Amino acid sequence: MVNGSIITGWQMMKNRNLSKLLFLLAGVLVVCPVLSPVLFHPEDQSKSAAQDVHWYIIRLGDQNVGYYKETVERLIKDGLVNFKTQTESRIILNRLGKRIELIFNSTYFETEDGVLKKVVSEQVMSSQPVKIEVEIHEGKAVLKSAVGGRSFSRELPYSGKLLGPEGIRQLTSRYLKRPGDSFEFQTLVAELSQVAKGQRQFMGEEELELNGEKIRAMKAEEKLSVLAYTRVFWFEQNGLEVQSVEPSPLGNLTTFLSTQREVLNALEEINPVQDLFQSSLIKANIRLPQARSLERVVIRIKQKSPELGWPDIQNDYQRVIHQDGKTVVIELKQMAVRKDQVLYKKAASEELAPYLKASAYIDPEDPEIKKLALRVFSSEKDTFMRAIKLRNWVSKNMTFDPGLVFAPSSEIIKNRRGTCAGYAALLCALLRSASIPSRYLFGLVYINGLWGGHAWVEAWIEGGWVPLDAAIPGPGVADPARLAVAWGSLEEGLSEMLRPAQKIFGNVEIDILEYSFRGKTYRIEPGKPAHEIKDHVYHNLGLNISLKAPAGFVFDDTDRVWPDKTLLTLKGPDDELVRLSQESWFPADYPEQHVITMLKKEVKDGKLAYEKVWGKKRPMEISAESSAVALVNGVDIFVLSARGKDSTGLLRKILKNFHNRLIIN
Repeated sequence: MVNGSIITGWQMMKNRNLSKLLFLLAGVLVVCPVLSPVLFHPEDQSKSAAQDVHWYIIRLGDQNVGYYKETVERLIKDGLVNFKTQTESRIILNRLGKRIELIFNSTYFETEDGVLKKVVSEQVMSSQPVKIEVEIHEGKAVLKSAVGGRSFSRELPYSGKLLGPEGIRQLTSRYLKRPGDSFEFQTLVAELSQVAKGQRQFMGEEELELNGEKIRAMKAEEKLSVLAYTRVFWFEQNGLEVQSVEPSPLGNLTTFLSTQREVLNALEEINPVQDLFQSSLIKANIRLPQARSLERVVIRIKQKSPELGWPDIQNDYQRVIHQDGKTVVIELKQMAVRKDQVLYKKAASEELAPYLKASAYIDPEDPEIKKLALRVFSSEKDTFMRAIKLRNWVSKNMTFDPGLVFAPSSEIIKNRRGTCAGYAALLCALLRSASIPSRYLFGLVYINGLWGGHAWVEAWIEGGWVPLDAAIPGPGVADPARLAVAWGSLEEGLSEMLRPAQKIFGNVEIDILEYSFRGKTYRIEPGKPAHEIKDHVYHNLGLNISLKAPAGFVFDDTDRVWPDKTLLTLKGPDDELVRLSQESWFPADYPEQHVITMLKKEVKDGKLAYEKVWGKKRPMEISAESSAVALVNGVDIFVLSARGKDSTGLLRKILKNFHNRLIIN
């Protein structure tokens, strides 16, 4: 075993690309039509003695999604040789019909023997680029982040040496000769704001087909402390990587050496039609009723790659009941907010300090955030109600936008757009501005028939961490139909949650075993389908609803899941169309008006009426060709619409045969 410290420029780019891909499951915003310029500094005035340029194509699954370019210069200054490595990359994806672009540019400065001296990086994941500059000193790396006109600084301690791109090339070429040869290394991954330790091991020689030609290459594996998986790569005798493959929740991420012409041709041909994010979603075995107000859920999780191990997922409201090598059974409970301090641990101020601190992504000191937080909770004395008011404000004033990647809170407060990641970042900042410690959560949430990657927050209230969700809210604390996988202050960005997330996302299957609501427990019979159709009657076993089809009508689209809210459709003999969809509770100031607004989107230029259904008058929007009714049942909202001749009569006929065994008024 040889001690060293290194990571290639390409490897650094790939690690951060994968980290962003992981968190794209939950979402955020970037659309930049051109690459940002590579950053230059005074060191660039050195005389260049040699320059090498390498181009790579990035492929996700079987799709080309972007490129990577690396330029290495050998500089001579004051008689000393130094290396400058400039990297630029661009990834283009499609999520829910929206185009996403991620752009990363970095410059690494190192000595002739590969000792890293400085890193300058720019990441474009939203309209505000985040710039990171790291100065390497003995025993510490001083990291400065700048975004939106504000800057933040922190120190990363380390021991030994930190090496850069040229260092890894030298060590790989020098020490990986025979199968079993290996060396350890240490480096700084600026984009993840972490010092990483790792190991490379030589596996042997293989024949690769690269750009239509067969070549002999060395094969090796690499493990990094900041990542849960093992990366496989191939390199030439001089240490240059020619291909690499690593897993991701969206499929294998592959990069391979190419030419500038081939890379630019591939870039022009990229047309991200296929939504790769859909492949990471997990279909639920049943539909959960009243998901946003359940008291308890028990799930069984099975790992596809058990060698990754399990993250530490136990907390005050998540308890592991059973665990073996591949399977874990977890009880998820609704968190209670109580003032009995005996039940909660007390945290010292230094423990909570990171969760009140300002950083590049969570900035409670931003003037707009401070002003808003004060306005929203100014008259409220109770800490929990302050948090709920802030949660409700974010829910009501943010707009869901799947085209966004990850934006800082200072940008979100202005644009008020994003996925759940943006909702969570803004709520975190508002809570901290209200002097409520908050931390960012990443995990899985149940919604409309599936489990998907999600972000929400925890607030420190009455001596305990209380989960709150602004993107998928319930009337109070966040419901237990979710699994928290990773927690963090975001002082280091999303990287601090990367390793535990990699062990779960794209790597598990989930079965709901039982759930509890209003003191009653419902157990799920193994092997039972989520729904069944018998004698022209649709039965949804989880939601406890049934609907009988009128004569001549046939069921269709009974297996839709989020983001499609459709539970089923019925097609009639004269082209009539009936649709049943499921909406969720929303913190509206005027709930009935919120429901009526929902109906007006279904029926244009209709007339408001009321119909008694399930023992209560329900709002309907009716017109000659289209009618719809909304049935609010606890936190579930069922919208039934009919289109075609005499749509109102058809709707009323179907309502008489639409039953619910779990009516909550």
